[in-house]
Amino acid sequence: MKHIKGMLVFIGLFILVGCAPDQEPTKQTTSGPQETKQVKQVTVTNQTTSAVEKQAPTKNDELIANQLTFDSHEYTYEVVTGATQTTFGTTPPAKYTPEEKKEKMFWSNQPPLGLMTGNYYKNEGVFTGGNYGIVEIITEPETQRILNVEFTEFASDPYYDTRYSGVNKRLSDYPEFQASNTRTDDTLVTVVNGITYVEKQMRDENRVTGNFYTVRGSSTSAREGLMPLAAEMDTWLKEPSKETYIGYAEDLGNGLIARLQVITEEQKIKHVSYDEYFSDEQEKITETALRPFYRQSKYYSPGYNKQTNNSFIHFVDALTKAITTQQTLSVNEEQEL
Repeated sequence: MKHIKGMLVFIGLFILVGCAPDQEPTKQTTSGPQETKQVKQVTVTNQTTSAVEKQAPTKNDELIANQLTFDSHEYTYEVVTGATQTTFGTTPPAKYTPEEKKEKMFWSNQPPLGLMTGNYYKNEGVFTGGNYGIVEIITEPETQRILNVEFTEFASDPYYDTRYSGVNKRLSDYPEFQASNTRTDDTLVTVVNGITYVEKQMRDENRVTGNFYTVRGSSTSAREGLMPLAAEMDTWLKEPSKETYIGYAEDLGNGLIARLQVITEEQKIKHVSYDEYFSDEQEKITETALRPFYRQSKYYSPGYNKQTNNSFIHFVDALTKAITTQQTLSVNEEQEL
């Protein structure tokens, strides 16, 4: 995990001296609730439409804050302006073999790559079925433009399938569990597809209120979790936050993405998180023993942590505790973590 040290030093410099984030203005749009449900087909990527075009980096290039790269896979969805009827609890006949279905479905756990810094806002609460949702929003300090919206959902505890009680639905194998059920044969989407599509609209349209299109067959988490929690934050986003976000995510080139996130208030470190995300595509993971955990993260993958006796969780928890306790990202290498 040598790459962690470099990330800690890098982020530490930004905490000390600050940075000059990209300030390209974004057109703000408003939208009111739709009076009648509308259905349409869209083809999209998760890349933010207002993002600055990234140039191929050269040896002497400096990393520019808030010049981010999102998942670039092209998706085709049937989307609606209202809630869709749930098929929960049903087991219709299979339309595809597992291999055919795997070819047809795609979702991404990739965090935005690059350096992100700005105002930090967070809201959380319980919603339908006892699931727990957390919405984190980062805005550009000068313009209050939304840089990122991220929704995390933890399954209720207990959950009807005990394997997923209290599990992070986005970063575990929960979407694979959904994909394996014949209920998704018609829609070919998981909870992650539904969440990321609404997050993209919020970024692109620079708003968290009003109605949004949701993916047919994957609207519950978005409409009953993400959207209400985000809407409650609308007035907060109009004012500078007391908390500052500094995060950096990098593709390590071996099928893993390393992500470090630091929350500060008055230059005091309040919260630190570190995780490593497995690639969305199995063949990109160089260590074959890790390929079963594609589209998951090391910290939140039940299977990975069972196989490794929670060693990554123990390491990260000790590291982040040391950072917040010592108030420095320069943790002594000889210190026992």
